[in-house]
Formats: sequence, C-alpha cells, structure tokens
Amino acid sequence: MSIYLISNRKVTNNKFSNKGTERARRDFRVATVNIPKEGKSATYKILPDNDPDGYMDVARAFIKQTKKVNIDSLKGTAYMFADIYNQMLEAEGRQGDCLFFIHGFATKLDKCLEHIKKLHDIYIKPADSGIDHLIYVAWPSIGSKVGTYWNDQNDAEETGRVLGGLFSKLYGFFIDIFEIAGMERCSNRIHLAAHSMGNTVLDYMLQNIPDQKLFNLFGETLLLNADVRYDIFENKGSFNKLEALSSRTHIYISHSDDVLGMISQYTKNFKRRLGHKGPKNLKKLPPEMIVIDSTNAGKGSSIMEKTLDHWGYLERQKVIADIKQVLAGKDGDLLKGRKKSKKGKNYFVLG
Repeated sequence: MSIYLISNRKVTNNKFSNKGTERARRDFRVATVNIPKEGKSATYKILPDNDPDGYMDVARAFIKQTKKVNIDSLKGTAYMFADIYNQMLEAEGRQGDCLFFIHGFATKLDKCLEHIKKLHDIYIKPADSGIDHLIYVAWPSIGSKVGTYWNDQNDAEETGRVLGGLFSKLYGFFIDIFEIAGMERCSNRIHLAAHSMGNTVLDYMLQNIPDQKLFNLFGETLLLNADVRYDIFENKGSFNKLEALSSRTHIYISHSDDVLGMISQYTKNFKRRLGHKGPKNLKKLPPEMIVIDSTNAGKGSSIMEKTLDHWGYLERQKVIADIKQVLAGKDGDLLKGRKKSKKGKNYFVLG
C-alpha cells in the first residue's frame, strides 16, 4: 500500500503551509503519507523535487531492468509513479487499484490529513477492498467561511492548470515505460474521484489536457456531489472528455444537498449544480455516463451530514456500499441496492 499527497501549497522548511490563507502556486510537490494507529491523523514527508530532465532517470532505470524498478534514486512524481507501478505489478491475481482523489471547498491541510485517514479506513483498509493506493490532491482552499468562496474558486482554477501539467507528466511516463522501455503492463487500474468543488478543479484540469493526449487512463470516475454547473456536459463542455479518459463515469447526486442547492447555487453561483439537480439533459449523456440519485439513501451520523447531506461518500452506508461495488468493477445493472428510474436508462436510485 502507498498513499501520496500532491499539493501546490507554499513549502517552508519542508512542510506545506497550513495557515488557512494560502493561495494556489503554479508548481506542486509530492509527499508520502503515513497512516497511524487509530485516533491519530495521518502524517506526511515531502519528497525531493524532480530533476529538470523529468523522467530520464526513471526511463533509464526501466530500460536497464526487466522487472521491478529500483526507486531509491528517483524523486518527486518519478518516485511516486514508479512505486505504485511496481506494487501494481506485484499484485498479480488480485485487485490492487489506485484512487486519485480531489477534495472540495474549505479544506485546510490538517483537515486534508484527517480526510485521508477516513478515505483509508473506508476504501482501503477493509479486506474486501480493491483499492490499495491513494493519490490525494491537497489544493489550497482557504478555510470555512462562505466569504472565501471566490478565493477558492480562483485557486481551484489555478490548481486545475497544475493538474493538467501533472497529467502530461503521467502521459510522458506511460510513453517512457511502455513505448520506449517496453515494460510489462499490469491489469490493475487507476480511478478518479472529485468531491464538491474538487469538480471545479477537475473542470479546469480537463480544459488543460490537449485532445491529442486523451487516453483511457481511468477505470471508474466518481463525481461526488459535484459543485459545477448542471449544464457542464452541454456545448462541448470539458466533462465530455471523461468519455475518452474513463471506462465509466458515475455522477452521484442528491436533491437534498443543501450545500449545493442553497449555499452554493444562491449565494455564489447562479446556475443549478450538477450534484444537486443532475445533468441538464440526460438524453445527451453517453452510455458510459451513469447518474446515481442518493436523495433517499439514508442519513449520515454527523450533524453536518444530517443537516446538509453533502458528504454521503463518507457517511451514508448505502452510498459507500455502492461506491465500493463500482470500484470493484461490477456492472451497473448488477449492483446491489440500486433501482432503475423512469428518468432514463442510465439513471439509478439508491434507497
């Protein structure tokens, strides 16, 4: 198991800033994350940065070796990519997938570390989980006040540009190891998940990926209570690129999500939100785009979730169970707990 944190926060004394006033930088650093015993938050250690020549060192390492690559001399993303690739190859005969996660609005760094621990406990730790690895994007959303929303909106845009660059690095990594070095491909997959305003980050990330670099990188994509406009699939919007990037895209919505239905829509944005209303035109969605309505899928345990209904993927057992089945690769028609809706062929209801 490996967990990594990627952040474009300011770095001082080899630590990411956690003042709550950070702004997005145009570069990022990679850190390894350690999951402690129960009751404690995760900790991290920033890796040495990449050399200017990018992946030449890792490419040479792959060419010299026919199997597992020695990662000791590698740095930054080269170390991260090679480490996860090595472990995926070793997971022969079982599912050892990786989840790439983008968090939402108003999440300081200490909250990111708490969040990583929760994701680990729910989606990695259980014996029946197919997720072994997590790459977590800790972008510098400022804090918890509603008035900071537009700062977070701007930082989400800048972070999206940074992640577009990260995607290009990964694209180059794949070219180096599979096309140039001729390394073995594994059967494990990378999945993508974005929660709330993390979908705004994803929007700008997709805008910064050139069409010629689109390839089927992700197995399953999860759009969780997405804080983006509900017509984002219209007029060649960026989310249409997910059809080329993912085997399937799952749009988790809740009509009772008050963060999106009241706070976001009526105080900051003026269009309905995808995670609240669902896609504007269901008939135009490609077959691989699936809507899961969790409005009546029970209540969470915390007061925040019971009141606002915005974090179902962490608190609502029916939503969690559905996501686990999705990440296991089960066909949509066979997932337990779902009911087909008259709204469309690819519209399912939990409850």
